[in-house]
Amino acid sequence: MKKILVVLVLVLLLTPSYLVSEPLRGYEPYEENEFPLWTYKLRRAETLFFGSMVLTLPAAALIWSLAQRANMVSPASTELQNLLIQASIAATISLGIATADYIIGEIGGQ
Repeated sequence: MKKILVVLVLVLLLTPSYLVSEPLRGYEPYEENEFPLWTYKLRRAETLFFGSMVLTLPAAALIWSLAQRANMVSPASTELQNLLIQASIAATISLGIATADYIIGEIGGQ
């Protein structure tokens, strides 16, 4: 019963704001050449960096733990240090992916 009451109150509070709102005056959509080319390249690199972090962080954690178990690297003194090492490995790999994409794009554009 409480959930229904909360939903009803939210609908009653939010519906009038939609009905009385006006469209933005003077709004103009972005033009095709409004931003310089380097901003598009920077946005692409940012998207690739953070998008690849989703894959590189678990992979770096797995590889780091396997390397510790195989005594290839010395174990970290704290869990925070362990996490920071894994995150820095993942960030380096992601930066490499974004840099490789930029280089490939520059070579392919010529």
